[in-house]
Amino acid sequence: MQNPFKFYLYEDNAYIYDTNQQRLFQMGVEESGDVDCDMEKTILAEAEEISKEKAWEVSGLDKLQPC
Repeated sequence: MQNPFKFYLYEDNAYIYDTNQQRLFQMGVEESGDVDCDMEKTILAEAEEISKEKAWEVSGLDKLQPC
């Protein structure tokens, strides 16, 4: 089974793209959320595809401690 997620780096922010829903989300501790349609097109066209591990590192999510 293919992983439905792709990870991107754009302007020092990490993003996750869900290929099933065809939606892009910003990843982050400080700020996370949906990306508007116009910005999504720009990010998908210009961003660098990165690994999941790199996306977690850039977003700061790798520093969170589980409950």
